[in-house]
Amino acid sequence: MTTSASVPDGTITTVVGNGRDDYRPDASQATSAQLRKPWGVAVDGHGNVYVADNEHHMVYKATPDGTLTVVAGKNGSAGFSGDGGRATEAQLNAPIAVAVDGRGSVYIADQQNHRIRKVDSDGRITTVAGNGFGDFKSEGGQATSALLKYPTGVALDSAGNLYFGGNDQQRVYKVTPGGVITTVAGTGAQGYGGDGGPATAAQFSHPRAVAVDSTDNLYIGDEYNQRIRKVARDGRITTVAGNPDGGPVAEGVQATSAKLWNPVGVAVDTAGNLFIAGNDQQRVFKVDPHGSLTTVAGNSNAGYGGDGHQATAGQLYYPLGVAVSDLGDLYIADCWNNRIRKVTGVARVVRPTPPPADLYGEVVRPHSARRGQEFDLGARIRNRGPNTVAGRDVTVVLTLADGLEPGTGSTGRRLARTFTGAELAPNQGSWDGTFRVIAPDGTPPGVYTSTLEIQYAAELNVKDNVFNLPVVIVAPEPVADETELDIHQETVPEAAPGQSTKFNMLYSSTTAKPVNPGVITQRFTAPSGFVFTGEPTYGYYGPNQAVVTGNLDDFTVEDGGRTLIVNANPHVNTTGSDTGPLVYTIPVQARSDAEPGLRTDGSAVVGKHAPVQIAAKVTGATHDVTALQVKQESVLEATPGAAASLNIEIRSLNNVAVDPGTTVQTFTAPTGFAFTGGATYGYYYVKPTVTDNLATTVRDDGKTLVIESDPHVNTGATDTTALLYTLTVRARPDAVPGTYRDGKAAIGRLAPVPLTGHVL
Repeated sequence: MTTSASVPDGTITTVVGNGRDDYRPDASQATSAQLRKPWGVAVDGHGNVYVADNEHHMVYKATPDGTLTVVAGKNGSAGFSGDGGRATEAQLNAPIAVAVDGRGSVYIADQQNHRIRKVDSDGRITTVAGNGFGDFKSEGGQATSALLKYPTGVALDSAGNLYFGGNDQQRVYKVTPGGVITTVAGTGAQGYGGDGGPATAAQFSHPRAVAVDSTDNLYIGDEYNQRIRKVARDGRITTVAGNPDGGPVAEGVQATSAKLWNPVGVAVDTAGNLFIAGNDQQRVFKVDPHGSLTTVAGNSNAGYGGDGHQATAGQLYYPLGVAVSDLGDLYIADCWNNRIRKVTGVARVVRPTPPPADLYGEVVRPHSARRGQEFDLGARIRNRGPNTVAGRDVTVVLTLADGLEPGTGSTGRRLARTFTGAELAPNQGSWDGTFRVIAPDGTPPGVYTSTLEIQYAAELNVKDNVFNLPVVIVAPEPVADETELDIHQETVPEAAPGQSTKFNMLYSSTTAKPVNPGVITQRFTAPSGFVFTGEPTYGYYGPNQAVVTGNLDDFTVEDGGRTLIVNANPHVNTTGSDTGPLVYTIPVQARSDAEPGLRTDGSAVVGKHAPVQIAAKVTGATHDVTALQVKQESVLEATPGAAASLNIEIRSLNNVAVDPGTTVQTFTAPTGFAFTGGATYGYYYVKPTVTDNLATTVRDDGKTLVIESDPHVNTGATDTTALLYTLTVRARPDAVPGTYRDGKAAIGRLAPVPLTGHVL
């Protein structure tokens, strides 16, 4: 692994994992390891990094020199075995978090075994909490007799007490060195409440991550409440970060005013800085002891990139776990990138405090523009300071390069705009500081650089207020053929067996020349395990034009779906309405018998253009909620004040087995209806039928119903074909007769399904 001294503070690198997810038992170098969904990461006082590899069911250790060894787990196989023996001969089942104490003992949240396991410094593994059954537990007993349910997160305090999250039990537990278990936070009821009082009287909604600071304060990632909670040594609980009703995350805002999306990882350094993995925001945040929030890794765009550069410009893909070393280095479990990333010296990176008025511009300009075609040039003006900015004090000035002229309605090369009568609120909103510009006929092709300046009459942070805006002006030339196009796959589709998805192919001219090859044959070959389905579409999404979309009507699917043939003209930059890139959106489906894995043997052959590789990934159906399909079985009907049943049917695509585990399911009642809280499920295609009640939470005066359960189908003889939910609703007494289609059923990551109700 790279040492902290070898790169500047704030630099991101990969220290474990190469991005591939096949199990590789012989990897001895950390950067050659092939991880699959690493959820947890920890670091000890010697700089050794520990990784909980969730889907390979292993825990690894990477030394500072990059050597990789196995701490626990056997051959990447799931199960429970090995207590009392060598940890490298034991089986784990979906380890989700890891911690290490000063003696070198490693603690593992062995999630699907419903246990906390410990590997001592001699390599022997034992269970220290949980007996393998997921349910409620009694207080004050031996931890090894406790009934835990999917424990997540582990941390230790200075006295050797062990803390972990009871994610599905809505509690956080403590185990003393003597093995006694107690609840330190949560009542067991899901919800939000209790701030300012004792933590044991507070409510949580999936407390996932835990961390302990140098003075033994406990921090909890309250995932579905979108908050980080703190339990002080006196047992009082408060919120220290996150506000579901707050504004978007902006640099320097108070952490309790920022909207966090599913914060799942938390760590604290010796200076009291709090680090938060913003899972759905693709960023890691830092909250200093004064409560100011900044971004320390990730640029909000999911993906992989940026190694060797500043971490705030890099890409993460669902960061789940975080840990910070004594040297101030931050380690990130970059889950979907199958890597552990390191940000050097992040605890030492101090961002300057912005002044009261701190304006900046988000540049708006095309990379290139055709001669004679108007385009937008300038910036959107934003405020990242804590005070409101009066529009009368702000002027944006654009000085055009020689050769460019203002568009219709303006004159001169110096264009200005002041925002009199408007106000720019702190950390949100924007003003339009763009102007219409044109390169008139006769302008020689080339690069034309204009200057934009944001002027402020009061005190202004002078950074980011002057911009150079280069634009390549191109003149129409004789059209080129398709070999002048740059063609590549934009997105790698992922689908479970039987599941449909789409991917994009991008066509662009790297030189900004107009390319107009005429109608040509374009032959696409699907990657192994996939077939083409349905009609492909196209779209032009150039930055300075209205979006133009349509269907690729002249297409055929052959070879049982393996081949797609499109006859079309992939023209770009020939008029004002086809500014590149041109995007083909192509629907595909994973075959029902497809084996999980990445396939790279697809191709696109566009006329005389060299073949372009197409890749796609088959995911494991049994753990993927997106392999489910949801529909309303019948229209809900009731007279005002009367009760009725809303039936929701859940099936799997092509009847494959789907077992996504506990999943949050949110139902919104159509207008005029309210949920009462009653809910049952049933598998009615098996004999005897299997039915039971569902635990529910009703919110918003009955408008919203939340269910947390495992909507599994086709995993055995008792859940075949379909799952049916029967939800009890009541038409409100003041409901107006009519049909309302604004209800929704949102099952995990599935796109919401509309629900319809009819008030009689």
